[in-house]
Amino acid sequence: MKLPSYVRKALEKLESKGYEAYVVGGAVRDSLLNKKPNDYDVSTNALPEEVKEVFAGYPVFDTGIKHGTVSVIIGRDKRKPLEITTYRCEADYEDFRHPKTVMFVRDLETDLKRRDFTINALAYNKEIIDKVGGIDDLKTGIIRAIGNPTERFTEDPLRILRALRFAAELGFEIESGTAAAARAHAGLIAKVSAERINAEFSKLLSFPGAATVIREFFPIIRVFIPEYEGVDPEPALLALDNLEAFPLRLAAFFIPIAPKADAVLRRLKYSLAQIRKTTFLVEHFTMPIRAREEELVALLLKHDCADLLDLLTLQAAFDPSTDDPKMREELKRLWESRCFRLRDLKIGGRDLLALGFPEGMRVRQTLERLLGEVARGILPNHREELVRRAGEIKKEDEDGLSTKTSI
Repeated sequence: MKLPSYVRKALEKLESKGYEAYVVGGAVRDSLLNKKPNDYDVSTNALPEEVKEVFAGYPVFDTGIKHGTVSVIIGRDKRKPLEITTYRCEADYEDFRHPKTVMFVRDLETDLKRRDFTINALAYNKEIIDKVGGIDDLKTGIIRAIGNPTERFTEDPLRILRALRFAAELGFEIESGTAAAARAHAGLIAKVSAERINAEFSKLLSFPGAATVIREFFPIIRVFIPEYEGVDPEPALLALDNLEAFPLRLAAFFIPIAPKADAVLRRLKYSLAQIRKTTFLVEHFTMPIRAREEELVALLLKHDCADLLDLLTLQAAFDPSTDDPKMREELKRLWESRCFRLRDLKIGGRDLLALGFPEGMRVRQTLERLLGEVARGILPNHREELVRRAGEIKKEDEDGLSTKTSI
């Protein structure tokens, strides 16, 4: 297993002071699966204060010192602090996440056996350390809770969603006892914060294997999205297999419960940007988009091209027969060659006031009229032409007013 230089240096510094130190968890798992780890975590028998002494002179942060974790910046990249955690065991979780007591221990095996799944309880320093059968489960593609799965899931019910997420991410099967315990204790997910559910569910949805896993364990999903009670998720799950980008996969999942999507997204604490994107796609999902230029122009005046292209992709994921590459190209051509937003128009309100337009709504109405003519290709987006046309509109207004006055 090849380690980055800053991780090797951390292990060496701890060992040089007489302590044990190992890379643990996901980095070891991913390396054995020939995947590049996203980050590295180190476990050691050094107590937090001892870790801080070893790395005196380096930037050190008490990121979770209550639970034995300090972060150290060793390399030049300050965006990559290395978390170093003291071996520990835990007892009695008080809020289905945090243990009431954390006891620091001096042996690696005790630390590894407190973790969630066997594949996440591997350690490395010059050789792989496996105390729970994680290597065999990696080889056979199994997600298995360490020890008693009921205990693991009642300690932190989010582990139920993590099991589903790892199954989707790695294409693994969830071991029968672990799966049974996950189903039996799914109701405990209601005790988990919306933010944590959001993070894990979003990861689950983003992986290619999501549809297969969600299909098998859908009652678990209904615990935190009860709006799906009595609703068939199959159309959405089939569509997931035709989509890659997460925003589209998220929208696809909510199509069968479209009227309730906004409320669910808000309850699960999605960002305002994600809510806006998802609700646009869900609410406009049934909107027909035809390849007639005047209709495409009207749509582009109301919606961003990227949103419309995503909408077409989403519609095609549910019904591949609707896919129309030519229409996509026409949308992009129109968007790139014409102007569809007032901010991009080569004339503004001050220009109209200089031409003698009265302040107020008439300025806005005239700008929108000019924009419509530019968008439809009637008028080029050139300042001189727009000023000329604005003068014509002003004269039309004055002539119309004069006619009304004479009557």
